[in-house]
Amino acid sequence: MKILIVIDTLGSGGAQKLKVNLAKGLKQRGHIVEFFIYDSNYPFYQSELENAGIKINIYERTAKGFSFKVLLGLRKLLKKSNFDIVISSLHAPSIYAAFAKLGLSRLSLIVCEESSSNAPVPFYKRFLFYLSSLISNFLVVNSYHEAKLKKQIPGRKKKIKVIWNGFNVDEISFGRNISNLSEGIKQILVVGRQVYAKNGLNFMMGLSLFESRNGWLPEIIWIGRRDNDKRSAKDFRSIEMQNKMDLLLESSEALKKKWNWIESVENIYDYYNTSDALIIPSLYEGLPLVLCEAMLSGCFVITSSVCDHPKIIGNDERGLLCDPVSPESICNSIEKLNKMDPKKRTKTVSNARDYAYKSFNFDEMLSKYEALFPKT
Repeated sequence: MKILIVIDTLGSGGAQKLKVNLAKGLKQRGHIVEFFIYDSNYPFYQSELENAGIKINIYERTAKGFSFKVLLGLRKLLKKSNFDIVISSLHAPSIYAAFAKLGLSRLSLIVCEESSSNAPVPFYKRFLFYLSSLISNFLVVNSYHEAKLKKQIPGRKKKIKVIWNGFNVDEISFGRNISNLSEGIKQILVVGRQVYAKNGLNFMMGLSLFESRNGWLPEIIWIGRRDNDKRSAKDFRSIEMQNKMDLLLESSEALKKKWNWIESVENIYDYYNTSDALIIPSLYEGLPLVLCEAMLSGCFVITSSVCDHPKIIGNDERGLLCDPVSPESICNSIEKLNKMDPKKRTKTVSNARDYAYKSFNFDEMLSKYEALFPKT
């Protein structure tokens, strides 16, 4: 099959990483895969695709917002290049893909939505994405929670397929020995853009509570770029949260000493391997890549009780859950891990890795996508 993957950029986001891995896996299975992007300012995965021999088609938009140039460029590419399948990811790219496909009945369109229905999306974009999902052959979501929500919307029920994230374990660096973990916490890791959904303020307030109760803090490493774009209400909320976090950081000498911002890293597994816990305090999620990666690497996970997280974590069998809107709940989870018996911690991490190996299987993910391809 000849496949075109449509996405906005090749930046360091989770959706981009998923689609890059998908493209490489499908190419290894004998498919011809190309990318279509319209913003080349974030080339994080460009060299990885080029090294894998995957062509990147760039139709640069000249201004922010909807671009007829991008739509017409994609339409022209689809008409002349004989693609069999288009796989789109995220709202705007999926809108372009769906409307570019109109009238091209030979093309099969698979729309992927990795984000949560709770994400703040403008009404017009949400409506256009809904139309895109109606035009599509399938709508792929990466959580059962999202599938349940989306099946309530007319016209989508039969199109929705759940495909969890898959990982090629041969590309993962396992530097942690999980056979005998020690007690206590020296370093906590958070990974994600510093936006409203990632709930950094409540997380920071939970840490302040931990410090007031215990008189100390572990090292805190937050990896992810700050979102300083003020074009939408979503960004305003993110900037307001960032400002409040900065004020709290300045007012707490204990937090200030232990807090480390890192915009991006080459190998995230180096940090999973050296951190005692990954914390995901998000207010809403799809199925975050970092959750899957941390479980595979043997890093203990504390995550908010949203989306499929309770299903994945279980009853404290494979990690700990917290209420994201409660700083006290976040604090309690950190305290619980800090006091956890080493044997129980070792067992929990081992359970998590075993579960991740079975549930986030790369070959199974590829096969589920191929099952959606048109029969030849």
